[in-house]
Amino acid sequence: MDFFKQQDIARRKTGILLVYFVLALLFIVVAVNGVVFFAFTPGDDYVLELQQWIDNVYWEHPTAAVVLIILYGSGWRHMKLIDGGKAVAEMVGATEVSLDSNDTAIKRYINVVEELSLASGVPMPSLYVLKREQGINAFVAGYTPTESVMVVTQGTLDTLSRDELQGVVGHEFSHILNGDMRINVRLIVVLAGILAIGQFGRFLLRSSRDTDVRQVGILLPVGLALLIIGYIGLFFGRLIKAAISRQREYLADASSVQFTRNPRGIAGALYKIQQTVNGSFINPRHAEDMSHMCFGKTMNFYFESLLASHPPIPDRIRAIDPSFLNLMHAKDIISRQNNRKSDEVVSSFVNAGQYSATAEQLTASVGNPNVEHIAYGVALHDAIQLLVQDKFHTTKGAKAIIYALLVQQTEKDPALVLLSQHESEDLILIVNDLLKQFVHLDKRQRLPLIDLTIPALKKLEEQEASLFINQLEALIKSDVRFTLFEFVLLTIIRKHLSANAGQVARVKFSTFHPVRDDIHRVLLLLVKSSGQNKDKNHQNLRRALLSYGIDVFVDIETWKVNVSEVEASLQRLAELSPLLKRNLINTCAELVIEDGIVMAAEAELLRAIAESLDCPMPPLLPSSATRT
Repeated sequence: MDFFKQQDIARRKTGILLVYFVLALLFIVVAVNGVVFFAFTPGDDYVLELQQWIDNVYWEHPTAAVVLIILYGSGWRHMKLIDGGKAVAEMVGATEVSLDSNDTAIKRYINVVEELSLASGVPMPSLYVLKREQGINAFVAGYTPTESVMVVTQGTLDTLSRDELQGVVGHEFSHILNGDMRINVRLIVVLAGILAIGQFGRFLLRSSRDTDVRQVGILLPVGLALLIIGYIGLFFGRLIKAAISRQREYLADASSVQFTRNPRGIAGALYKIQQTVNGSFINPRHAEDMSHMCFGKTMNFYFESLLASHPPIPDRIRAIDPSFLNLMHAKDIISRQNNRKSDEVVSSFVNAGQYSATAEQLTASVGNPNVEHIAYGVALHDAIQLLVQDKFHTTKGAKAIIYALLVQQTEKDPALVLLSQHESEDLILIVNDLLKQFVHLDKRQRLPLIDLTIPALKKLEEQEASLFINQLEALIKSDVRFTLFEFVLLTIIRKHLSANAGQVARVKFSTFHPVRDDIHRVLLLLVKSSGQNKDKNHQNLRRALLSYGIDVFVDIETWKVNVSEVEASLQRLAELSPLLKRNLINTCAELVIEDGIVMAAEAELLRAIAESLDCPMPPLLPSSATRT
């Protein structure tokens, strides 16, 4: 996420919304002039009378009256809030925090604010707590950072973790930095002025009860009209206030992530608001006044989509961390099955059946995992940990895992003898221990297990990584037999540990024509891994090749895999433009799922090809029918 760009967009939108607010005030002035004009203009010739109304500047009087009423209402509220943040905190009944408090939750609150104050260069605000409020909420108030206050509810302190509290505080610091406090207090003041129009109309209605019949004919309609105009103006004022607040909330959320570098903190706080009974609601007496200032919404509104002061929580979470809700949903799935062993959880995703997804859906999953992928990943991670514990977190353990996966493919004793010539005795012991555990390793777990070792293996120095790759190649050649899994493993390891690993492939090819031979070679390998009969394989390959204008066909049975050539082809295909890569991956996916059955070797190879093209593909969910 480009937080700076998002912040720039939010700022520009807020400026536009402030213009709309001014237009709403002008609407009230015009509306009041209209009411007064029609109430006091006799006859039917309104066009002539209107011209006289304008020429003789009669409109000045109702306009001045409206301005005075608004100024009076706003001025009264301004005087109430003359002390800025402190006055707002006292208005809602907040209690100031003593900085030498021994309360654990309060001390954590103080520490978090102090840390962000030092980190941001913002003077530390005075701290307050709404002790009777169990909803999760917070706000800052004040005209300048030097006299700002921060108020949190007791529910915020009691419910949130330290990281989540830090996310909320970071959000509020953004409001200080971006000048939102000043805007928020001014919005309270201006809305008080708009409301005064309606209150004046109500005053005229009450006055009409004590006047004679002739005056009632004037005061009653004027008072009723002003009451309606006042509340219509208030409606539009709230509408614009809510829109301003929504944009500012997105901006503050993004800034919080920028400050803390921990999107899960603020996302977790928002998620808890969604999950708890009290949500973010506060005392109804001040809920409306404070609706645009708080971290979460303070009350429910009619016309929620228009008048809500905050964007929907799921939208805010997705803007912060698109994967967070999927992760929480996945954890809920796993937690509901926590009375089952991890291998049983995995097996619930590995029921044989027909593969129902299309190639287009499989291609669309690239870089876009869904909740099922995450749930499967959580369960799979648990199952793998049962087998290898945390060995993949250390360089030695990660190397041992890769060695053990390869030794499984060869004759065990000669392979171990070969390894012992270059590796330490304790590493060989780990390999032997893993080989016993890998008796229970499902083939579908091999590729995820390789992926888990990559971070630790990346800690190898360049020379160590080169020696490790050479050792893998020696193991593979030791039995004069080359399997597809060995190809996949070696391709992935080289992709991440080679000297040029991490370099972004430049786009060199905007058409398929220069790489048709490479496409031919990769598709040959993919079809060769299929479990279908020979005729069906040839038919599928021919159809795929013709779609790329390739009319030279090689016999699949007699074609021999040349590892170096295939790897070179994958390197060139990585230089295709993104849209061409999508087309190629879609073709590969069609070949894999054409018969509705996905062999484990096919799934591994497909994902290895996608990874070589720098296109991360989520697991092919075994619930759809991956066979061993």
